[in-house]
Amino acid sequence: MRPGRLAGALLSAAAAVLALRAWPAHEASGSGRPRLILFLSIDQMRYDYLTRFAPLFKGGFKRLLDDGAVFSNALYRHADTETGPGHSVLLSGRSPWHSGIVANTWYDAVLKRDVNVVEDPAVSPIGGSGYGASPANFVGFTLGDMLKKRNPAARVVGISLKDRAAILMAGPRADAAYWFDTSRGSFVTSTYYVREAPRWLAEWNARRLPDAPQFRQWTRLLPDPGLYERYAGPDDVKAEWDGVDTVFPHLVREAPPSAKFYDDLRRTPFGDEILLEAALEAMTAHQLGADDDTDLLAIGFSSTDVIGHTYGPESQEVLDEYLRLDLTLGRLFDEVDRRVGLDRVVIGLSADHGAMPLVETLQARGVAARRVQPRELLDPVTRALDGRFGPANGLVARFLPPDFYLDLEAIARLGLLRRDVEEVARQALMETGIVERVYMQEDLLGDPPPGDASFALMRRAFYQPRSPHITVLLKQWEYLSERPGGTGHGTAWEYDRHVPILFMGPGVRPGTYAGACVPEDIAPSLAALLRLEYPLQDAGGVLTDMLRAE
Repeated sequence: MRPGRLAGALLSAAAAVLALRAWPAHEASGSGRPRLILFLSIDQMRYDYLTRFAPLFKGGFKRLLDDGAVFSNALYRHADTETGPGHSVLLSGRSPWHSGIVANTWYDAVLKRDVNVVEDPAVSPIGGSGYGASPANFVGFTLGDMLKKRNPAARVVGISLKDRAAILMAGPRADAAYWFDTSRGSFVTSTYYVREAPRWLAEWNARRLPDAPQFRQWTRLLPDPGLYERYAGPDDVKAEWDGVDTVFPHLVREAPPSAKFYDDLRRTPFGDEILLEAALEAMTAHQLGADDDTDLLAIGFSSTDVIGHTYGPESQEVLDEYLRLDLTLGRLFDEVDRRVGLDRVVIGLSADHGAMPLVETLQARGVAARRVQPRELLDPVTRALDGRFGPANGLVARFLPPDFYLDLEAIARLGLLRRDVEEVARQALMETGIVERVYMQEDLLGDPPPGDASFALMRRAFYQPRSPHITVLLKQWEYLSERPGGTGHGTAWEYDRHVPILFMGPGVRPGTYAGACVPEDIAPSLAALLRLEYPLQDAGGVLTDMLRAE
């Protein structure tokens, strides 16, 4: 066994021994309810990864495909396909137009600055640095909140490398949420949940697992380069990332305790392994699944997103990431089985959004794809507004590509009509040739225009107190970024909205279900498995096809 893998195995074994000491023996139960809901979010996971990589899966993904219910036609019904909005939907069933989670960041006209989706100035970070974070910006409730309403003894915990993933899935009444602080390489929380760092968290951070030597270099999991070529294409693709670090092996930049090292660590499958170890410790500390009070553990795997952005959906790096994550999920399921028994666990899995293939990959196939610089939108609007209303008019308060927030005070001060300013901007944007449609707030508050298939998606992403005054939909296959390589998401197009939904556990009938569904259906469907009353909100309905008759 290679030294790195041996060290990882020893760490896992040590963690298992510690958990064994702390975990109570299984208790007999007559309730019939699951003891644990284990929900997994795989950040930026496209549905086609399940089918493309299926022959290679041997662990958790294989188990889900073989024994679970697979929904192959699940698409988000909102346009702002970003991390914050997606995670806010997964365990709430509530779309952005009702939850207020319209983006990862929005502009606040009162504060006159950008606001992070989980930023909360009323709380402080614990165990790390940065801003205080909580679910205060989320309007609504989650499955975990309703579990605790039915039974206050139920325990609800979220954990992820990303704060918004852990916090938004866990919900406002969660017992805890934990996330990775890249400035220190430790997991942290905030005073929204506790007054001081829990003992288990301080002890886990003191072990300095992210600093371990086996996490310094990322090599392929499998020895056959031809297999990677067959399933993912060539390794050397210049359109990836910076055009330089595009081939295996990949060195994690710098070394601990550098913040750059911890940030770069997320760009490797090692981020998943570190998250798994922390999640199992949190499971032990909170005794999740240890008794008949149904608990919820939400884990957000985020390295998939960073790797996807960097190398693109059809890269060897994404293939290797999912092969390794498959094994990581297998370890997770084995450990949960040992502690709780999978016959008492309902597992759900989905993603917060998909992703667009690399522009250059699409171009090689004859698709009219292109990279768009943000200035290609901002400059024409600035010129048009200056030409019509005079230079230095201050009419644009903030440009968060591709959208615009106007300065309504400036419009009033200059004696202008808001509609006139918006129409000048709309005309300038449409003349760029890269914009499909432009939506004003007045548009999204009005009736759907005939023939606009995107309108419903844009409206479900619209929450007036936080949404831009001018919302821009780029044409299909156009990627907006200042970076020279890589790819992303965030649009209303299907490649950003199509995600997997899977369930496995008691009450779930295995199989593949091709009917149309939405991620908003996840929370009420899990509630149905728990015999928990849960309003549909924005869901299309409960996924009854997968429910066993009993």
